Amino acid sequence: MSVKPFGAFVQIAGSSKDMLVHISQLANRRVETVEEVANVGDVVWVKVLPEDKAGRPGASMKAVDQANGEELSGGDASSSRGGGRRRDKEEEDVSTMTWGLQPLDRSEEEAAGEAPAGPSKPKVEPNYGTTGKLAEESNKVNGVVMKWSEPPDAAKPTKRWRLYVFKGKEALEPYHIHRQTAYLLGRERRIIDIPLDHPSCSSQHAVLQFRMTSKSLTGEDGETKTTRLVRPYVMDLGSTNGTYVNGDRVEAQRYIELFEKDCLRFGYSSREFVLLHDQSAS
Repeated sequence: MSVKPFGAFVQIAGSSKDMLVHISQLANRRVETVEEVANVGDVVWVKVLPEDKAGRPGASMKAVDQANGEELSGGDASSSRGGGRRRDKEEEDVSTMTWGLQPLDRSEEEAAGEAPAGPSKPKVEPNYGTTGKLAEESNKVNGVVMKWSEPPDAAKPTKRWRLYVFKGKEALEPYHIHRQTAYLLGRERRIIDIPLDHPSCSSQHAVLQFRMTSKSLTGEDGETKTTRLVRPYVMDLGSTNGTYVNGDRVEAQRYIELFEKDCLRFGYSSREFVLLHDQSAS
């Protein structure tokens, strides 16, 4: 077993392949550091999880009783990456749907060739509203129209955030993302800050945005304290194949708050981006 900030790699008995147990799959509680549950050299029971879209298997410790190796009932280990943002998708009821071409509903008067009596349709008035073309021209960078513009609360982070990149078990050069208020990810080299070269990624795929936010907490004495802090967010820019946080696809065109040790994936790329800062436990 080898330990990383975002999880532990375990070697299955009788197999030479290592599998990742994400930090969210270590125990049925919030785990701050991997060493709280597992350390190098430990022998543990795991459940092998189905492969994700990239064909990578994962494993879960929280789905197995570590005392006897029996699988626990009721445990949710459906994803091999972290999370907490899962939603159960309701199945669509197709029992009342009609398939194929259907005849149009027509009144008896129309069927007899007579126009139905009633008021005439109002005349369509000309629309002199703005088309947005002027704003589009003002949001160009190097001749490319940007799909996103920074919000009013954009701010540089106070922490030295980093994106650690992993390709399988190989650790690549990390990105230091504390020098700007936002970082654009995608394939369009003229405008992006962090390149995503996988064919399944879009030209402007997603953006990492730092925002000044306020949160109010009420103490035991009833006193409410408001804290202001620059926090990281990610927003998918309507990409074709989506942005994933801890294995869950996020809603497009909506800012999603990120937390330390969150794992990001883009499209069908096998590369994983783990969010840490200089004060994170090594």
